[in-house]
This record gives sequence, structure tokens and C-alpha cells, in this order.
Amino acid sequence: MWRPRTRTILGPGALLLTLTVSAFARVNLPDWVQSAAAVDPGKLPPETKAVLLLDETDYRVTGPGEYVEHSRTVIKILRPEGREYGDPEVHFRRGEKILSLHCWSMDSSGQAYELKDKDFIETGRFYRFILYSDHMERVAQAPANRAGTVIATEYEVKRREWINELGWTFQGEIPVVRSVFTVELPAGWEYRANWAYGARVEAAQTGPNQWTWTLSNVPGIERNIEPLMPPAYVLFGRMSLAYFGPGLQKPTSASWKQVGEWYSELVAGRASPTPEISEQTQQLIAGKTDFDSKLRVLTQFLQNQIRYVAISIGIGGDQPHPAGDVFRYRYGDCKDKATLLKAMLEVAGIRSDLVIINSDRGFINPAVPSSWGNHVILAIELPKDVPQGKYESVIQAQSGKRYLIFDPTDEHTPAGFLRSDLQSSYALLVTDSGGELIRTPLLPPETNVISRTGHFALTADGALSGAVSVENGGDFAAEMRSLLHSIDQREREQLISRQIGRSIQGFSLEDVNVEHLDQPQTDLLIQYKLATPLYGQVRGPLMLVRPRVLGDKSAPVEHKPRHYPIELGQTARETDTYEIEIPKGYEIDDLPEPVHIDVGFASYQSKVQVEGSKLRYWREYVVRDLSVPAEKYSEWVRLQGTIGADESAAAVLKRTQ
Repeated sequence: MWRPRTRTILGPGALLLTLTVSAFARVNLPDWVQSAAAVDPGKLPPETKAVLLLDETDYRVTGPGEYVEHSRTVIKILRPEGREYGDPEVHFRRGEKILSLHCWSMDSSGQAYELKDKDFIETGRFYRFILYSDHMERVAQAPANRAGTVIATEYEVKRREWINELGWTFQGEIPVVRSVFTVELPAGWEYRANWAYGARVEAAQTGPNQWTWTLSNVPGIERNIEPLMPPAYVLFGRMSLAYFGPGLQKPTSASWKQVGEWYSELVAGRASPTPEISEQTQQLIAGKTDFDSKLRVLTQFLQNQIRYVAISIGIGGDQPHPAGDVFRYRYGDCKDKATLLKAMLEVAGIRSDLVIINSDRGFINPAVPSSWGNHVILAIELPKDVPQGKYESVIQAQSGKRYLIFDPTDEHTPAGFLRSDLQSSYALLVTDSGGELIRTPLLPPETNVISRTGHFALTADGALSGAVSVENGGDFAAEMRSLLHSIDQREREQLISRQIGRSIQGFSLEDVNVEHLDQPQTDLLIQYKLATPLYGQVRGPLMLVRPRVLGDKSAPVEHKPRHYPIELGQTARETDTYEIEIPKGYEIDDLPEPVHIDVGFASYQSKVQVEGSKLRYWREYVVRDLSVPAEKYSEWVRLQGTIGADESAAAVLKRTQ
């Protein structure tokens, strides 16, 4: 799928190249570089790696979907690790033309350097699972790229887009002293701007049909500056600008309906079933008369028989390949797989529509119509006779129709469910008449479960041994299946050992067995045996034993103000039940108190009991929300403190003889 075309320094990403560049005897820095380099950035946080002194971009729109982008940036490297932000780069697609490209740098001693167009190297921007893409970049290594150096880049590119939309991301990982965004439109054209996050500023008219937005002293949002925070780029301040001319029919992003019209036009006819698709579909659904059985067999075919491989050329970055081609070659990317499934469902008499979504929850803002999705899934219309509650991943559209939201790319999550990073997200339902903004469903905790049970025996010298069974359902099962499918038995044992090692040291593992690995409709079962010689801590006549044998759920916290939401990953219900046979000659002297805490977005409870000669521990951890706002951080800290104390609590055994 596509990514938004925006302009700013979001973070490191340039390919590091080794170039031999000498300082010229006389390098004249442009006036705009000297002016920006002389700017005092003010007081910055001491850990700031680099600062963007100037980020200035001018767009001159020349026609529908065509414009010239002129960019100037000036960065000052403040710390050695800030060098990753300094290397110049410009992205483009085949068919677009780089009109000019230069880079200048000046080190802390005042020595100046220059790179010209010939000093840059052209390379492909390949992503994982992309077989081929015509997204390219010109990159170089800035001379004297070290602390104290100022690096300036200027380029001009003639670009083309399939939708009349521009994006301005005025915030990134490093602070920005001055960010300027200018748009010049043909006479009589208009624009509409929508803002996501950050401070909205009014435009100043700076020429005939030309407008400029200016922001100063924009703070950076560094990656992972707080534990469990959202991806930094989701939080960046940004603006989407739709532009349009009198009577212009080319779609824009002025409304969600118009974005839907744009994509509906792109996909028109692509999901038409070919004779081969019809024949295969009829074979698959032969003898199946109800909606559910048809749905299961067709979705499983897409998940298992069509490989995920992306080929992105020109408009192919946005437009799916015809369903017939995807079926014939047995591969495609997300939009291709969704299009083929749509065609097969049509043969089976089931309606469906494509859905544009972003895999990072929160990036698509309902107040900002845009084409900024990066993934395509499918909304499958449910017949009226399908009862409520039959499937979990269901939404109701404005039309009153119910849709099952399904991701054909996700080979481990069966129809009726939806993996967590696509839940509770805004997405665009693309219909024949345009687009409708929807919110994908939030699945209840019971859809993602882990149930651990263990039966152990404890010896008088503190050795522990026993058998463990771990049942995984929902996202937990899908994630584990994905991991286990890619590794052999030895690596599987190493994976399980690492998980156990978070709770127990010095153990041995044997008899590892995995069941239902290739049955995504069934919970995944992992069984093994373990032994450790030093579990119980003998202290004279006493022995300290931790009833919670496995499973660390407590998360680290920072005792300082929180600025960003806490991402919990998925709703979930986890239970642990462990029985420990008390060694002969010992009795229970003291037990941890029962625990119960409920903070709304999550709850935790545990209890320890004695049943005959066995010590029995049980706990339950329930997560109800995907994200916790920063203002509830104190509740998160309280929850983690309770969990951590319970996980480390010990029962006291006393020798009886």
C-alpha cells in the first residue's frame, strides 16, 4: 500500500555511503544557509542529538496531481549520535524528475564543504516483502558529519500524484526552530487544510494565489522516550492540504467521501471475477450452503494459497492488480489479496468492500481526510440472518449494513477476528458511491487468552520439577504461530527457554511439544517439562517459595510526569494456575495475602491456598483497553506496583521435624 507524501526530517533513514569529498579552497555558502546557521536555537533538552534550524518547502502546483517541490533544510548536529540525522536524501518515483540537488556542510571550525548532484548515489527504497518498487532515493554522506557541524540540503523535484493532496509534517524526532510550508496554486484554484495534532496556524497570503504557513520552536518527539508509548510518527504534528480547481474532476482529500471516490475509481473493475476465479470458487464452496462455511473456505484459501509479495510500480503503489492476475500468479500485496477475495466472495454471492487503514493505530485522524493509509483489508457484508455475536470483528455502517472486518494478509487470524493493531482504529470504507469513515471494532478480552497451568513437586532441598501446559488463543496464538512456523525444533526450545528464563534461573527443559500449530481455528497448545535445583530458598528451618512460578506481567515504570499514552498491545485475559507439592517434613507457616485491583482499563487478582499437601496459586490479569491516556498514568503505576509485589511474594514453609 502507499505511504503519505510529506516533507520534513522525521528521523534517520538514509543509506550510509563512503564518499571521498575534499574541502574546496573556497566554498561559498548560500546566504540562506549562513542565515540559518547563525540562528540561536535557544535552550534545548541536554540529550538533544540534533536540531533542525530550518525546514522550508515550497510547492508550486502546475496541474491536476502535478507540482514542483522545492526544499531547503539546515540541521545542526549537537551530539555524536545525532549524525544519523545529517546525511542528505531525496525520495522520488520513476517518472518524477529531480531538477536540482545540492548539499553544503560547515564544521565547528568554520571549514565549508559542498556536494553537488554528481556526488549523490541513486538507490531503491525496498521494504520487507516488496519484490520490486519504483520508489527511489538519491543519498550521500554529508562531509564532516560530526558534532558541531551544520548541514544544509536543497533540492527541487517535479512530482506527480494520483490525488490532489499535499502533506506537511512539521514535527519530527528532533526540535525544529523554523518550519515553513508554502503552496502556490493556479489562478482560480482553492485549497482546504486539515490539521492532526500540533498547533494550528493561519496561512498568510504571500503572492497571487500563494499561501504560507510558518511555525517556530516545535519540540521533537523522540522514539521510545517513554516506555510503551505510541510510535513517534503517529504523534507528530501534521497537516493535510487538498487542492482543487474550477470544475476539476480529479479527486481530492477535501472530505472522506472524496478520498473514497478517488480509491473507488482506482479499483473499479479490478475485482471482476475471471472464468478461472469462478471455477476455483465454485469448487471450494461445492456442497456448502450457509454463509459461514463459504466464508471459512474462501478466506482460508486467500490466507494459505496466495503469498504476500509486493510489486509497486507507478500507480501500482496505490491501485491493486486485477484479481485475475493475482489468482494466476498466486501472489500479491495487501490490496491485491483483498481484491481477489472480493472477487471470489462475489462469485459466492457475498458482497464486500475494501477498507483503507493504517497499521499504526492513531495515525489516521477522523478530523483529517487524507489518503494516508498504509494497508488494505476487507469489509464483508453480513446477511440479515446472521445472528448478533456470531463473529467478533463486526461493525455497522451508516447504511445500517453489518460488516465483518477481515485482513486477508494475516494468515494466522481466522475470519471473525481481527489482530489487535487493526482494532479500534479509524479506517475508510470504500463503497461504489465513495467513502465512509468507520471505526474498527475493539474485541473483548476473552478473544485473546493465555492459560498457563503447572503441576510441580518441591524437594526438601528446594529443587522444583514439573510439567507445564500453555494454551494460547487469539492474538497470542497468532503471534506464536508466526514465530514457530519460521523456526525449527531446536530454535523453538530456545524460544521457550528465553520465556521461562524471565521467571526462573538455572533450569533444564525437556519434552517440548506443540499442538494445533496449523489449525488457526483452534487454540495453540504448548507443553513441556522443566526442573530447577534451587527454586526454594532454605533458611535454617524455613523455606521461602514463590507461588507464582512462571509468567512475568509487571512492566517497568518511571516515577516522573507522563506525556504520551500507554499502548497496551491488545485486550487480553491471562490466567495462571500452579500447584506445588509440599515436601514431606514441611508445613505452611505463612501465605501471601489475596490481591485484587481494578483500574478500569485493566484488573488483576490472585490468591494462594493450601489444598492438602499442595500449595495452589491462581491469578487473572484482564486488559480491557488498547491505550491508556497519560492523565491515568498514576493508575498504571499503581497497577504495576501491585502486580510486581504479587509476582515476587513468597510463601513460607516451616520444617516440622
